Amino acid sequence: MSYQVNWEIQALDQAAGFLRDDSVGVAALWDTVSQLADEPRPPESFPYGSPDLRRLRAGRYRVFYAIDEERRVVQIDHDAACRSPGTSNPVGGNVL
Repeated sequence: MSYQVNWEIQALDQAAGFLRDDSVGVAALWDTVSQLADEPRPPESFPYGSPDLRRLRAGRYRVFYAIDEERRVVQIDHDAACRSPGTSNPVGGNVL
């Protein structure tokens, strides 16, 4: 049984802010997050304080999310651009 993936408004706004500078990267971010419906704990994700709070790298972006097993929901709480190797500024300005 798959999970429902929900985005917090703030997380959607953050992703939308990256579109102008990196539409290909945001498409990859969206694809990676969509796959959480079938596998909310992919091997490349890491627990962030508890097994149900996770972080996941999606290309240039990092996503923080929570899993609600009872409701079968993955809640995307935050996404941010990570620093690219050799650059001083991240895409879009938010760094994690």
